[in-house]
Amino acid sequence: MKAKVTKQHIGIDISKDDFQVCFMQRLGTDKIRIKGSRSFKNTLIGYKNFKTWVFKKASSELLVSYSLEATGVYHENLAHYLYEQKYPVSVLLANTVKAYSKSLNVNTKTDKSDAKSIAQMGIERSLKLWSPISPQMRQLKQLTRERGSIQTSKTALSNQLHALNHAHLANKEVLKLIKQRIKLLDKQVLTVNQYIEQAVRKDDFLKERIEKICVLKGLGLITVVTILAETNGFQHFSSKAQLVSYAGYDVIENQSGSSINGKTRISKRGNSRIRKALYFSALTAKKYEPVFTSLYNRIFERTKIKMKGYVAIQRKLLVMIYSLFKNNVAFDPEFHKKLTNIKEKCRQDTMPAYSG
Repeated sequence: MKAKVTKQHIGIDISKDDFQVCFMQRLGTDKIRIKGSRSFKNTLIGYKNFKTWVFKKASSELLVSYSLEATGVYHENLAHYLYEQKYPVSVLLANTVKAYSKSLNVNTKTDKSDAKSIAQMGIERSLKLWSPISPQMRQLKQLTRERGSIQTSKTALSNQLHALNHAHLANKEVLKLIKQRIKLLDKQVLTVNQYIEQAVRKDDFLKERIEKICVLKGLGLITVVTILAETNGFQHFSSKAQLVSYAGYDVIENQSGSSINGKTRISKRGNSRIRKALYFSALTAKKYEPVFTSLYNRIFERTKIKMKGYVAIQRKLLVMIYSLFKNNVAFDPEFHKKLTNIKEKCRQDTMPAYSG
């Protein structure tokens, strides 16, 4: 007697140019079988070919569900395509997939093995369904990313201008042209800033929460909006640890050689726009907010590495934005000062530090 299919799920590992899929089915006997594996181009034509392939492979009695790993922006088009086709789709954070693969003792890391792990995860678990970013957040995301692109162009031109100013017999006309382009980019940044501010003012929900967060010295409207836009208002995060990993601030230990055994660093396997947005905020927070000054001094005293202190501040700022936004409360420097004193006393007494 032919075993009945009780669930069918496709795991997807995606990159800039293509994506690898693994189609799994769970039978009534709880046996899992692979119906097929294949790669497709990460284009609209590739999506249509993928849809046709699934139609031929799938059991017509059951809906196929899909899951894919959040990989920069490369997963977004396919996720939207599947959602618009009315298919159940889940977008998984990188650390979630990594932890699951580790639990399976999967040592080989290829696109095919990753797709298989994602498919098996979808077969075994009930994954949270993904939904697109809201129109408001989509607008803010496009604006903040455009602003970032303009700033990157300006930095490149400023470096070019600096080099020419120190070059032998620099061409004055070239210098003039570069200065004009920098001036134009400055105007464009101001224009984008105005668009962002207008969009926030129209949304009372965002406006109220952002104003409360910006009480913290170092966090301005543009920085906070960038964080919210890149995380869809934290809708897909249920814990601080997930957010920290998504931004690439999770700590990994490097044990590749005896000379560096035990040294740690952040993974940077996450959203680089979040880390970039928090860089200058960390410098200001360290200077003007005692709780962050204390954190920096403690890290620097232990490691003698300035950047580690600033990265610790960036991570704390991100977690604080998450907490303040979720709870709709304003930053209270006195409360955090007291909390820091409690933690410091716990450390001095060699007791486990309070981590509330």
